[in-house]
Amino acid sequence: MNISAVIMAGGRGSRFGNPQKCLAPVCGVPLLFRVAGALAQVADKIYVATTTRHSEVIEAAEKWGLQVIATPGLGYERDVLHVVQLAPVVVAACDIANLTPAHVEALLREKIFTTALSRGEPVGLSYIPNTDLERWTSVEVGRLVDVDTAEDLAEAEELCPAAYPLYIDPERLRPHEDVLEDRVYEVVRPIAVDYRSGVILDGHHRHRFLKRARLPAPVLLFDYAVVDVNVDKGEVLDRAARGAVYPPKTTWHTYRGRHISEIPTIEVPVAELRRRAAQIT
Repeated sequence: MNISAVIMAGGRGSRFGNPQKCLAPVCGVPLLFRVAGALAQVADKIYVATTTRHSEVIEAAEKWGLQVIATPGLGYERDVLHVVQLAPVVVAACDIANLTPAHVEALLREKIFTTALSRGEPVGLSYIPNTDLERWTSVEVGRLVDVDTAEDLAEAEELCPAAYPLYIDPERLRPHEDVLEDRVYEVVRPIAVDYRSGVILDGHHRHRFLKRARLPAPVLLFDYAVVDVNVDKGEVLDRAARGAVYPPKTTWHTYRGRHISEIPTIEVPVAELRRRAAQIT
């Protein structure tokens, strides 16, 4: 069964103090892309439901292949009504910092409208198998960190949960370094990429392999504004734009003292990337 997913990103962010809350980074990866990555492991297509007021969210979503649905932005419960026609569909708030595929799969077992509970309380995660919203149930899925305030963001940052990749055409990514050699992989750790520019921050050898193999690239989208580098950041972006790449292993990108390759994530078997490539073609 084909499953769609919708990320609800139309809130005002009043308690957080920023209407573009969905782009707030947790361990370098914006909330929007954390939720999208978790959903990408189980859903066939991902939408972002938001308002025209959230221009930065719209631009970020569309850049990385997430189709935008316009909603009034009157609150999660009312905006959900605008996506029922996509059923079967998973609906997730953009601010669930530690969403995993397992949380979603716990809902997919149900046959009626199902809402997730975290420690007995509703969170912004539901499964709508059909257009009937009269019958509903709830499922306890364990601890979910919902980022509503700056204090919630600090909690999520301390937790630094695993981030899951989106799957992107490697031709869209911009290298800033050369590689030492051609390598072959059986499993691929996601490539770290700046979500604004598409510049690769870490994973040039993996990118070369996937590009030559014509396989989709698992990608973690970082906010480069919060990532540190041992050379001038502007020069990294400029060299990538011009194709004047550095020699191999020139740069070293870190987040709060640790290399960005150490941010928790998953490794993707090449067999899974081949399966995804076959579905696209």
